[in-house]
Amino acid sequence: MPEQPDVIQVIDRQGVKLVRVRASAILREAEVDAFGRGLLALAELPGQRVVLSFLGVVHLTSLVLGKLIHVHKRLAESGGELRLADIDPHIYEVFAITHLDRLFKIFDREDEAIASFEAEA
Repeated sequence: MPEQPDVIQVIDRQGVKLVRVRASAILREAEVDAFGRGLLALAELPGQRVVLSFLGVVHLTSLVLGKLIHVHKRLAESGGELRLADIDPHIYEVFAITHLDRLFKIFDREDEAIASFEAEA
C-alpha cells in the first residue's frame, strides 16, 4: 500500500486549529483523500474552530471543493466552524463562480481569520 501524502499541517493557535496546506497543488486522488481525512478528523471534536490557509496553493481539483463543503457541514453539525484564508485570486474566482464565497467566511490572511473568531466572541 502506498504511503499517504502529508498534505496538511495542523497548528493550535489561540484556541483555533490553524490548518496549512503543505503543497502548491492538490490534484491527485491520494492528495485529495488525505486532505479530506485530515480535515474531517478535526470535525470529530465538538465546537472546533478551524482556519484553513491556502497560502502558496495555486492549483486544486474540484474534488477539493466537495471536501470543503462536507467538512463545513460536519463542523457546523458539531457546533464548530470553518473559515478560509490566503486564497490565490485564480482559485478565489472558482469560489465566486460557484457561489462558495457565500457559504464560507473567507479572509485575506490567516491571522485575520483567527482574529475574527475572537471578534465574534
